[in-house]
Amino acid sequence: MNELFPYKPRKYQKEIIEIVENCLKNKENLVLEAPAGTGKTICVLTPCISFAKENDMGIVYLTRTNSQQKQAIVELKRLAEKIDIKAVGIQGKTNMCLLIENIPSLKDKKISNDELSKICSARKKRSMEALKGKREWNRCLFFENFMLTKDALNFDGIFSAEEILEYGRKNGICAYEMNKFFVKDAEVVIAPYIYIFDEFLREKFIVWYSYPFEKTILIIDEAHNLPEFCRELLSFSLSLNTIRHAINEADEYGVRDKDVLFLLKTMENIFELLQEEIDFSETDDALLADKKLEEELAKEGIDKNYLQEIADKMIIYGEVVADIKESKNLLPRSFIRSVGNFFIKWLDLNENWVKIVEKKEDNIKIEAYCLDASLTASILKSFYISIHMSGTLEPMEEYKKSIGIEAKTAKFPSPFPKENKKVFYVKGITTKYYMSDEMLDRIKEYIEKICNSTDKNTLVLFPSYIVMDRFLNKLNIKRKVYVERQKDRQDDIMKKLKEFKEKGGIFLSVMGGRLAEGIDFPSEELEMVIIVGIPYPPPSAKQYALINFYNKKYGDGWKYVMEAQAIRKMQQAIGRLIRKEDDRGIAIILDERAKRFKKYMEMERASDVLNEINKFFSNL
Repeated sequence: MNELFPYKPRKYQKEIIEIVENCLKNKENLVLEAPAGTGKTICVLTPCISFAKENDMGIVYLTRTNSQQKQAIVELKRLAEKIDIKAVGIQGKTNMCLLIENIPSLKDKKISNDELSKICSARKKRSMEALKGKREWNRCLFFENFMLTKDALNFDGIFSAEEILEYGRKNGICAYEMNKFFVKDAEVVIAPYIYIFDEFLREKFIVWYSYPFEKTILIIDEAHNLPEFCRELLSFSLSLNTIRHAINEADEYGVRDKDVLFLLKTMENIFELLQEEIDFSETDDALLADKKLEEELAKEGIDKNYLQEIADKMIIYGEVVADIKESKNLLPRSFIRSVGNFFIKWLDLNENWVKIVEKKEDNIKIEAYCLDASLTASILKSFYISIHMSGTLEPMEEYKKSIGIEAKTAKFPSPFPKENKKVFYVKGITTKYYMSDEMLDRIKEYIEKICNSTDKNTLVLFPSYIVMDRFLNKLNIKRKVYVERQKDRQDDIMKKLKEFKEKGGIFLSVMGGRLAEGIDFPSEELEMVIIVGIPYPPPSAKQYALINFYNKKYGDGWKYVMEAQAIRKMQQAIGRLIRKEDDRGIAIILDERAKRFKKYMEMERASDVLNEINKFFSNL
C-alpha cells in the first residue's frame, strides 16, 4: 500500500486507508465522513484497487453529477503511474449522443432517456440493415462507423467520458457505443448514480460490465445525496398540461378510441376540480386523499380494471405515435403514452408512497412521491461491499436507516489547522416561523454591517428563495452584489461566479443551491460565509408526509427529515471555505438555534460579530 499511494500521506489519510482495508477484508459496508480536502477519493480508491487486483474484482465508482467524475479520473491517472489500471467514465446517452447534435429538429430539445433510446434503437436497426447492403434512410452513421472500426479501437489506460466523446466527434464514431465497449474490459467504471439505482439502466449496465455485483466494490461519492435521489427515482407525476397535450395529440394523430378520449377528458375535469377544491399550502402543494382520484374516476364509471385496460391501450397508441414522429426526424414523445404509464404505476401504489397535489402558475399536477429510499437502495446488498463517502453524512444513523444498510461508520475532522476556520452563531436573532418586520430589520443590519466592514469575498446564503426575496430590496450593501436567482440558467450563474471570483464582492444565494454545494473556491476566492437562518426544508406536504413516515418507522421523524437536511446543508456551505492547506475562512450563522447542532460541528457564540471577524483575519 505504501508503494501504491501516489502522494506523501497527509494527516488522517493513513487512518482512512486502514479503515477501508479492514472493511474490505471483513466484508463490511462503510459510511465515511471527512471534510473537503481530506483526500477521500484517493484514500478510498487506493486500497480498493489493491484489494480488487488481488481478488479479481471490479470497482464501480458512482457520482451524483457528471462533473464529479473528473476528480476520480484525475486520481486514477495518478495511481496508474504505479500500477496498470483499465478505467473508464461513462455518462448517459443524452450527454454522449453525437446523432442528436447533428439533427437540427432535435438538437435543442430537452430529450428524455426513453425518447433518445427509441431514436437510437430505430436508427441502429436501419444501420445494421444498411451494413448488409440494403438501402435505408434515417440511419446513424456514427453507429455504423463504430461497427466498422471497433476491432481496431484500443482500450488501454484510463479514459473519461469527455475524452471518449471528443474522440468520437473527431472521428465520426458513436461515443456512447465506445463507452459501452470499453466497460467490458474496465476494472474500474465511473458512472452516474442512475446506472445502478434505476432498474432499467442497471439491467443494461449488467450486460456491458464484466464482473458480477457480488465480486464488485461499490463506491458512492457525495453520498449525502443518495436518500433523496432514491426517493425521487421511484416518484412520478401527471400534470394538467400533459393531459391537454395528450388530447391534442389524439386529435392530431387520429386516435379515435372512445375509452382513451373519455379518460383524458375525465382527467381534465378532475384536475380543474382539484384546482378549485384544494386548499394549497404556502409552498403550493397539498396532500391528496388516498382514494380521491379513484373516487372521482369511479363517479364516471371508471373502476380499477377498466383503468388498467385503458392505460394498456394508451401505451400501444403512444408507441405508434412515437414511431411516426421518429420516422419524421421529430422527437418521439407521446403524451398519450405518458398518461398510460402514469396509471400503470399508480395502480400498484402502496403505503410507501404518498399522493401529493402541486400547482405552479396555471398548471397543476398529481405526484406519487416515494417515502422509502430503501426500496431503491436495496440493490446495495448485491455488492461485495459499498463505501459511502461525503463531507456531510451526519447524522450517520439516520443515513444508514434511510437507505436500509448495516455499515461501519467513521468520521474524521479537517486535516488543516483549526485556526484557519472559525464558525460563530449569533444570539438573539432567528428566522424561526414567519419573520416579523422587526426581526427582518435586525438580520438585515447584521448582513449590512458584516458585508460593508470587510473586503473579503463573501457568500450570503438564505434558507430559501422566498426568504432571500424579502431581503433583496432592503439590503444596502456598498460592495458589488451578485444574486443567484431561482430561474437563472447554469451558464448565467457561471458567468456571475467567474466575475465574483476575479473581482470580488458579495454573492447572495440559497442553502442547498448551486453555489452552496459542489463549487470550489480556492484561497481568497471565498473567505466568509454568512448563513441566514437554519435551512430546514420549507413546510410542505412532502415534508409532512416524510415526517409522519419516519415517526411510524423509527419514532423521530423531525430528526430524520428536518434536522438531518439542515445539518448537511450547513456543513456543505461551510465546507466551501476550506479546500486546501492555505485556505482560510469564517462562517457566521445568523440564528441562535444553531447552538443545538454543536455535536455535529464546532462553533462558538459571537458576542461581538465584527470584533470576531477582525480578530480572525488579523491573527492569520
